[in-house]
Amino acid sequence: MRRVAIGLIASVALLSAGCSIGEESAPTSTVQEPPAATSAAPTLTYGKDGCDHQAPPASETTRPIYTKAPPTPLKGTGPWTITMATSCGSIVMDVDTKIGGDASASFAALVRSGYYDGLTFHRVVPNFVIQGGDPVGTGAGGPGYTVQTPPPSDYTYRNGDVAMAKARNEPDGTAGSQFFIVSTEAGAAALEPLYAVVGHVLDASSTETLQKINRLGIADGPPVEPVYIWTARLAEAK
Repeated sequence: MRRVAIGLIASVALLSAGCSIGEESAPTSTVQEPPAATSAAPTLTYGKDGCDHQAPPASETTRPIYTKAPPTPLKGTGPWTITMATSCGSIVMDVDTKIGGDASASFAALVRSGYYDGLTFHRVVPNFVIQGGDPVGTGAGGPGYTVQTPPPSDYTYRNGDVAMAKARNEPDGTAGSQFFIVSTEAGAAALEPLYAVVGHVLDASSTETLQKINRLGIADGPPVEPVYIWTARLAEAK
């Protein structure tokens, strides 16, 4: 597993990214039609921690491997939002095309293809970040390609920012499929402007879901109970 040091803070402030992405031998996968945006939300039964930790059917799905980013769907006027139905509730985020550029378009395209359905938040660092989007669930996987969109050199991360994880030896702004969401302002303050910013959590309900997942972290590693992305859907806001 590749780890990325964040500034000079302790080892809990690390962001992992895929080590198998971008291989030339990866076959090109046919892009499937995305799940219908109007498909019903999953019915979950929440426990005492506010989460339902059962595995969704899509968790056993084989993910496509791409040699380049799937076609971007961001051809309307926007703005665009992504709704992730997770084990602990929904997280609604905008798609920041101004700052995120190609990284945001890639992230949105993967969402549209259904790529994230059934994947996990494989890493929760308490009061820092929650990280997901790895097709193998270990922090070592990716979609088969990367794009690069460095954030502004003076960018200051905030609680609720959605950004793309990368390895230490990858260029600033490198993005595959793994992403993280900053879970506190203190955690945001520890981040240097190295990670492509693709969106921002939008509302109080989503922030509550983020904190439910944050509370399942005990160290720099997997949460104490599995947390799944049941579905992720892209929509153009009206």
